[in-house]
Order: sequence, then structure tokens, then C-alpha cells
Amino acid sequence: MSRLLFLTGAVAAGLLGTALPAGAVGAPVAALHGDHLFLANLDDDAGRCQAKARTVAKDAVAQEAAYDDAFYQRKAELDKEPDKEKAEQLYQELVRTYQRQKNAADRTMAACNDAADSVVNGAQDAKDLARVRTQPWVGAPSGSTGRITVSTDRVRVFVKRGSGWSASTVLTADELRHGVELGIEGRDIVRDAAVWDGTASVKLVVSGNGWTASASLALKEAPVLTQLNTQRLQRVFAGDAGDSDKVGTAWREQVDTVVKQSGVQGGLEQLDQADDSWTQDLFEPAYMSIPGPGGKPHGMKVLLGSVNDSRRVGSRVIFTELAGADVAAVHVEHVPVPEENDSYDSMGNLETIPPTPGHPVGRIVIGGDGFDHGKTGPAPEMLTLLKSQGMQDPLALDTSWLTVGHVDEFLQFVPAPGSRLGWRALIADPTAGLELLRGAQKSGHGKEIMHGGLPTLEWPYDLRIDQRSTSEFLADQQFVETNERAASKIQANVEVLKAQAGLTDADLVRVPSLFTAKSMDYGMLETEINQMKAGPDKDKAIAKLHAMRDGVAEIPGAVNGLVLNGGQYVAPKPYGPVVNGKDVFASAIDKALREIGYQVTYADDLTSEHVSEGEIHCATNTLRDSLSTRWWN
Repeated sequence: MSRLLFLTGAVAAGLLGTALPAGAVGAPVAALHGDHLFLANLDDDAGRCQAKARTVAKDAVAQEAAYDDAFYQRKAELDKEPDKEKAEQLYQELVRTYQRQKNAADRTMAACNDAADSVVNGAQDAKDLARVRTQPWVGAPSGSTGRITVSTDRVRVFVKRGSGWSASTVLTADELRHGVELGIEGRDIVRDAAVWDGTASVKLVVSGNGWTASASLALKEAPVLTQLNTQRLQRVFAGDAGDSDKVGTAWREQVDTVVKQSGVQGGLEQLDQADDSWTQDLFEPAYMSIPGPGGKPHGMKVLLGSVNDSRRVGSRVIFTELAGADVAAVHVEHVPVPEENDSYDSMGNLETIPPTPGHPVGRIVIGGDGFDHGKTGPAPEMLTLLKSQGMQDPLALDTSWLTVGHVDEFLQFVPAPGSRLGWRALIADPTAGLELLRGAQKSGHGKEIMHGGLPTLEWPYDLRIDQRSTSEFLADQQFVETNERAASKIQANVEVLKAQAGLTDADLVRVPSLFTAKSMDYGMLETEINQMKAGPDKDKAIAKLHAMRDGVAEIPGAVNGLVLNGGQYVAPKPYGPVVNGKDVFASAIDKALREIGYQVTYADDLTSEHVSEGEIHCATNTLRDSLSTRWWN
């Protein structure tokens, strides 16, 4: 991935329109050769930024509380404005200002990185510079000069001088005679290709003996690519459970053990996420790389912070604990708008299909109700950023039928060596889940509690976990119809994957699952109804309750699990009907994954993540060996 351009003598004259005779003595030589690709140098090889980020995040607590007070005070004033149209306009301006204020800390943290100054921060930072050389002009006379310029301020050029690097790009006659090495860094990733598409041109102008020659080299910034589950697992993260969360500590210990068994020595690393337990939702791991010495990939991890405003504070963990050498953290600015479903902007709603013939580095899938619905999400800034990389063309899936609305609630990708594509897609299958219930009922276990083997449940878990029998579940029209609707919606998404990503039925692994309409939203409405007086309003609310069909996992969702190395998979313990001493869901899940070479470990998240409408995948995140990928091939 390099381009050579040599301009000398008469060749230079022809291109530059300068009257230089062929072979003229003393004619300047202007030539550049080297790397075509360069990195956005946003990591922190010198380790200067993490401590600063912690201070900024800590100080932001009081500052943002002050922003909150000022916002609500001004909002109360606008509520009294008699001109409602004027009040609405002023309110929207207030919201935009308020949101930018609350993102000030994120902008400050993101501004600390290796490209933030005109200094090369040590030998490790120098490795992130793409290299270009000038052609030696052996006969350069005294007084000759050279000048390096770059076509955009989004790119910086350094000149190697002695053991260090200089931001001064004026070359002396002696440097022209010997040739110099240049280092190229991008100052930011491509965020909107319509504004900047990552291209740049470095130009060398050489003057001497009254003659001038020039040469240029076209460059391109490497794209930011999301990592794949087919890449080898290196690190696993979860939020800190806290001293009082015994249940949360228990599943974390289970995951830590199996992660180490799969070859990840660090086990489960617990992060301070400001009491936000949904590690998967806080950031999306990605990477940038270019050909390094010997053609071996060289680059850095790139952590894209969520633009979901409710995840904003937790997402700062990418700056306070994870950014550093070869790990960049990126803040994407977004101002929420009215009626926006910010859950679509949680990163558990972004997954990446592994390589297919049409997309050799994978293809992103994002849930929602379509990319063109404007206010509802996902955020246009994130979509534009992802599309602008030009490699993983985001594909829209419908998650509007889910209460939370994330693709990881019904879709997962796992390596499957020897299969058609080298991987398989795990698909939640509510139809199979209903059949398992009916099988338990037919075998004489219908009167037993559907969630077999439950521990003793204390408040509020005794209310959050439905303890009806299998037969009662099957007799519940709302429950059955919720699963039938879920099955139909999932199949519609499967058809999109077939049509748009080339998947076939042979690439799918159907995993039994069950959904329910009895989400936390259902519970809140039910509580509200219980406090209402009899009458039309209560009747309307009851009808709304009974009409609910949006789904959330009833059986802890096995697809919402953690893909490890060596055919290991962590799924939430399903707590399905127990027949002949065995959980029928665990047995069916084991069978489905065993057929593609996987061993399942079950972690009990029932009274922690599951009752909060998430599972093991939602509560974890990973870094994988993305930097060995030669995407440019």
C-alpha cells in the first residue's frame, strides 16, 4: 500500500511547466515515497491522559449538578411563558446548550491524546507514525531548500532529525542531499466523509540554483473497523459489582473462572463505571491498523463511546480506565432530540457480522425501527461516522418489538471452524421455547413451576420473577402471543440477513428462548392501575396493559451470552422447567451449541442482570485480537 512518485530533470519540467533542459546540472530533485495509509494517532503511549481524565470526571459531578439546577430553573421560567411557540423554541435552544455543557467533560477527556500536540511522545508514539522518505538530491548546492506541506490541517507531518522528531518541515541543503524521513499522523478519525473523507496529500517543494521542482504523495487515513467475535479474545470487562451485591459478585466469579480457563490470563476485569452495570452498552471496541515493518499490521484499539445520554457518565470509563498505549478512546457528540429512543444508541444494539464474501472485514448491524425515521434513533452522528469508514456498511434490523430494543437480545455470532463461513449466527427461537413448554406439559409437568430450581426469592425478586406454572404460562394469551410476535419479528430480521448479508439457513443455529410482555414498564403501569379509582381512565389503562406485546426475556436469554476462546460459551442460567431432574432449556441449549463444537457454562444472573432486563452479554465487554487483521488485503 505505497505509492512512488519521482520528479527529476526534464520529467519535473514536463509536469511543472518549468523550462528545465533534460539533464541540467544542478536541477533539483523532488521525490517522495513511502506509506500510503496512516493512523489517527489518538492513543496515549506516554500514559499522560488517564489520571487527567479521572480528575476531569470527578470534577464534572459538581459542575453537571450545577448545569442541572440551572436547566430546570430556566425550564420552569419557560413553562410560564404565555407565547407557547416562543417558549418551545427557547426550550429547544436551552436543551441543546444544556447537552453541550454536560458533554464538556467528555470533550476535555477526548482532547488528550498523542495527536493533541506537535510533539512525538517517545519511541512508542513514533511507531504510530506512517513513514515517508524524500529522494536524496546528492548534488544539492549550498543554499538549496525544501519545504514539506500537507493539504489539510487534519494531518500533521514530522521530520526525523537525529534521534528525535521535529514539527519544523523546512529542509536544509544537507537534508536534501541525504534525504529525510517524515512521520505522518492523523489528528482525528473520519467522522463524516462529506466533511473529510480521510484523504490528504503531502507535498515537497525543492528550490536551488534558481530552479524549483515538486512532488506529492496521496495518503489515506485507515478506517475505524469494529472488532469481530471471530477474533481471538484478549480481555473481558464488567462493571464492579460492589461489596453489597452478593448475587452480582457470584456470577462474576463464575465468569472469571471460565474466562481464565479459555486462555485469558487477566480473567474478568472489573471497571469503575459510575454505577452503570451495562458494560456492553458503554462502548464499542474497534480498531485502526496499517501495514507496519515487514507488512505486519500495526495499529491501535479504538473505543467508541456510546452517544446514549443515559450511558454518558458510565461511558467515561473508556477515558478513565481503558485509554492508554495502543488504546484510543473516542467521544462522539450528540444532542438528544424530543421523542428520541436513546436505547437504540446503547452499544449492545450494535453487533458486527463476521466476514462474508461481500464484506471481508464484516458488516455492522444496528437495531431500531429503521435508519430513516429521524427522531427515534439511532443517532445520526454515530451512523454517519460508521458509514464514513466505507468498509462495514451498517445494516438496519428491526428491534422496535423489544422493550429494550437491542440486537444482542436475539442475535449473536460465534466462530465455527469448518463451517461454510467459518462462523455461525445464534438466533433466539421463541417457537422452540413454546414447544419445550408444551413438551413439559405433555410429560405431566404442567402444574409445576415453569422456572424450575428457583432459589428462595426475597422482595423485590419475588415480584419480578413470574412464578406461575408451565400450564398457566401456556394458558396466558398475552404470553403466547408475545412469543408468536417475537418469532415473526425475528424471522423477518433473519430474512434481512439472508437478503442483505448472504446468510443461509445452514449458517444459523436456532436457540430456544422465551419472551414476555411483563417488563418493568408493564410493572410500573400495573402499579399505577392498582392505585387508580374505578372509571374510564382505569379501564383505558387496563386495556393498554393487556395489549402490551413488546418483549423482554422471560427465560434468561442464552443468545445474550459471552463468546470465549476454544469453543467456550457463557450463557445465563435459563431456569426452565425441570423434567427428570434436568432443565429442559439448558439441555436444548447444550445440544444446539454442542453441534457446532461449543461447551456452555451457565452463569446465574437471574436476580441481578436478568431482572434488570439484561444478561451476561449486556453486562460484559471484550477486546479481541483485531490488530492481526490485514484488512487492506
